Amino acid sequence: MKISIRSKLILAISTLMVVLFSIASYLFISEKQTELAQDIYVNSLAFSRLTSSSVSYSYDLYLAQNSFVYFNRELASIFDQNDDISRIKVVSYDGEILYDSALDVDAKYTGEPRFVDKNTLDQIHSENIAVQLKDSAAVFLKTDLRGDVYFVDKDEHKIEPIKEGALIDYFMVPSSEKYSIYYGLDYRNLEDRVARMRMRIIYLALFGIMLGMMMSLYMSTKITKPVAKLVAGAEGIARGDFKTRVDIQTSDELNFLGQAFNHMAEELEASMQARLYQERKMTELKLASKIQDQLIPDNVPVIDGLDLAAQVRPAGEIGGDIYDFLSLGDKRLLFYLGDVTGHGIPAGIISSIANALFFGYALEADLKKILVNVNRVMKAKTMPTMFMTLCLMDWDAVTKKFNYASAGHEQLVHFKAATGKSELEPAGGIALGMLPDISKTVTVNEVNFQVGDFLVVYSDGIPEAWKNEKETYGMERLQQIIEKCGQLKTAEEIMNAIIADVDAFRAGYEQMDDITILVIKRV
Repeated sequence: MKISIRSKLILAISTLMVVLFSIASYLFISEKQTELAQDIYVNSLAFSRLTSSSVSYSYDLYLAQNSFVYFNRELASIFDQNDDISRIKVVSYDGEILYDSALDVDAKYTGEPRFVDKNTLDQIHSENIAVQLKDSAAVFLKTDLRGDVYFVDKDEHKIEPIKEGALIDYFMVPSSEKYSIYYGLDYRNLEDRVARMRMRIIYLALFGIMLGMMMSLYMSTKITKPVAKLVAGAEGIARGDFKTRVDIQTSDELNFLGQAFNHMAEELEASMQARLYQERKMTELKLASKIQDQLIPDNVPVIDGLDLAAQVRPAGEIGGDIYDFLSLGDKRLLFYLGDVTGHGIPAGIISSIANALFFGYALEADLKKILVNVNRVMKAKTMPTMFMTLCLMDWDAVTKKFNYASAGHEQLVHFKAATGKSELEPAGGIALGMLPDISKTVTVNEVNFQVGDFLVVYSDGIPEAWKNEKETYGMERLQQIIEKCGQLKTAEEIMNAIIADVDAFRAGYEQMDDITILVIKRV
């Protein structure tokens, strides 16, 4: 059976990719597993040293006085600080187990005295921290008078350090003259991370194999089809298809012939190029507009304490305004409204980048950190002439607190139901993308947000909406219409009334900038 060059290339490159990915994956996972295990050892050792005295103190203060609930609460707070510690025991100098977190769950142990075995008792009697390995005997950490730390055996003879990445069963830490504290380690987090790493490597290997097959197909095509391309191109020209081109990337006469053929076809196509370019440009513009529309939320979220409404109206096919809602569970919501300088495709690209960055950094849950991180990336990855003002907000439905941080954005208008008046909340900050670090300019403000109040967040397309070549809508009109909306019941009614007033003011005059509004009503 005859095997084509294309098939041979595909088979050879695919096999090579499988072998390389297998070797690289094994070495990477082994190295990473050792690194993670070493991190767990170092962190858990430091944690046990740091907390052992607290455990002893809490035992004397609470459990020794039969206050199990208070002692258990203190132990829970200690467990919360390190996910790799799975068990804590308090052991007396004579080897009696006074407390075991795995067994004494609901109440203090009152049965027959429990004692450790002889090997563990030797560890308790040592003045040094005992490190019990999973696959060998215990070793001890000794600190000399100069503060140097080294490993010794139970007879205090100096020994070689344990192997990096070795798995530890537990630490036995002398805490006082009366107690030693046992810290049992759990490597489930390590196993989970390694399992996830394996899955990612498998996916990457599959992608690499597919890429290898594509590369081999491309290389075989380069070798076997230059003449066939010329024949097909000549047939296309003969049919009147002047857009026909041949792609021959060789270093011989076929390459020269291909260039001459393409030049001939290019000359024939010149009369049609302008029209085709225009059609392509319109298609791409519509596609970009559709992509940006998908970044805008279809619906506002529902969260306790707030009634929300939002709308964006770009000045052209592509706009630079954007807003989004980022849920942090059922009781917390981050949301923002931003305005990129200008509008059109460049502004749309910047707003798309910002949308992705806020989505990625939302888990920080700290408004200042989010803005600082987003600004850092935008400054590094966008043009120096493109900036974005933005207001980032946070609502906690449990504490009923509303905070915001401004990056050079328009001032929030706060309508207070108690007075029937609107007030401007403090502005501040600097637009994203202007400076590498804006941490000193970002301030997080808390709004005294009472039931019946509402906030209006907007882009400058509203106060700068033009009625003619001389007159703009302005902040005074905006505050007036907001105060007139004080009796409206829903955020959507308020938003629609404001937009309608802006449209009535413009009276059909060209919209010069994107218009975006977000109404937040406290209910």
